[in-house]
Parts: sequence; structure tokens; C-alpha cells
Amino acid sequence: MKSSKLTLLFLFVPFIVFAQNKSIKPQPLPKGHPGSLITITQDFESGTMDGYNLYVPNSCHTQSEKYPVLVFLQGGLGVGGDVDKLLQWALPQMIMEDSSLKTELDRYLRDTFIVVMPHIDGGEFFNNEDTMRQILKDVMASENVDPDRIYLTGLSRGGFGAWGLASSMSDVFAAVAPICGGPRGVGDYEALASMPIWVSHNTEDAVVRYHRSERGVNQLESQSEVRFHHSSSIASADYENHNYIFTSRESDSHNAWTEMYGASNFYKWLLRFEK
Repeated sequence: MKSSKLTLLFLFVPFIVFAQNKSIKPQPLPKGHPGSLITITQDFESGTMDGYNLYVPNSCHTQSEKYPVLVFLQGGLGVGGDVDKLLQWALPQMIMEDSSLKTELDRYLRDTFIVVMPHIDGGEFFNNEDTMRQILKDVMASENVDPDRIYLTGLSRGGFGAWGLASSMSDVFAAVAPICGGPRGVGDYEALASMPIWVSHNTEDAVVRYHRSERGVNQLESQSEVRFHHSSSIASADYENHNYIFTSRESDSHNAWTEMYGASNFYKWLLRFEK
């Protein structure tokens, strides 16, 4: 009898520890919004990620076709504090602030992708490979995910992270779009060259210098057969015929992401690719 009690106690311990280290909070969205959003706060064994936000279109369910995943990496403004802090700007804000599915862009933003938005409380995304893999594993276990259509994008600090994580997780991502970042954390340009890349950076950016992205593009071209299609805007990029694009808009603003995330062509480009 004593042995049975000990066995039962042992079986329940992992669950208790897991519950203590993970909390889930539904996020309110505008009335009639075509998706749901939850914030997951979690202690991971390594790295500096402390949770993630998960957006799932209502049309994605167990009976639907498998949905592509878009991983969004925050900029420095969202570092530290609550996990849902990063929802206040850029792509997450665009998804949340409206309920419309009227336009093509509306449908790409709110009814096409499962969106995973990891949060860091310090450090760099590219040093969080193990945690990123764990988060994606958890999402794939809970949602109707197409594992061959997982895409990565990030801005500023997240732009650096997108370069780095893409190089170390080339087995996972079908395409990557780093915005106003640079190739810090890239350990394998050969692996990076195996996936389509759309880089965007304003030429006079005073926060993260344009040459950071330019250096990554040049390095990739020098170490592989990759050749980038250059464009001065997202709208002018030939996204249908090029797997590698470098958009250089003449502007002194750090904000190169609103143009990217506000263009249907960007999402059409992503969806061209599968692993």
C-alpha cells in the first residue's frame, strides 16, 4: 500500500511543476474579431524568453486545412516587463486593432496565419534557439499547424534575431524576413542560403545603420550562389519571380516594418514557399 501511494505521488509531480511554471491569459480583442489571442507566461530551462503570445484565426480548427505559422520577433521596445507588452505595436497591433476581413490585406493579417510572438526579458533572440524550438513544438501540438510552412520575421532587435535564428534553424523555417537588423548571430551562411530571404532596411536609419543589413546581404552573396533582387520599396519588389529580395527605401526613419507588414505582396511572397 505504501508503495502505491509513492508511485501516485511521483506520477503527479511533473504536472504540478509544469502548472507552476506556466500561466495562460486570454487577451480581449475587438467585438467580432476573426481570431483569438492568448498570452502564455512560462519559465524555460535556458535562454531569456519568458513566454509568448499566440494568435489563432477562428477558421483554423481540427477540421480545417493545416495553417501556416508566422513567427514575429519583437524590437527592443518590448524587451522586459509583461509578455503581452509587445502587442502594442507593429504586426501584433495591426492584427489586433481591427476586426475587418474586407480587404485582401485584412485577410492575410487576421485569417491566414497562426502567429507566434515570443517575448524576451533581455539578451538576444539568436541565443534562444532551444526555447524557440520548444515553443514551436508546443504550438504544433496544440494547433492545426502545417510544419512545412513556418515563416520567420522580426524588426530591429528581432531583425538581428531573424538573421541568427534562421541560420541555426534552417531545418524549420521555410522563409525569413529580417527588417532593420543585421547578421549578428549568423553562424552558418550556407544554411541561411538554403531558404528564401526578404531583407528590408531604410537607407538613412540612424538607430540601426543600413550597412548592417547590407553587410548580411553582401556576405551571403559572397559565400553562396544567392543573388538578391534590389528594390526601393516593398510595392516595387518583384516578389513573384525572386526568392531573395533586398528593399532599400530612402528614409531616415527606423520604421521599415509598417511598409512591409502593411503590404499584401509580403504575405503572398511568404506563401510561395514550403520546406
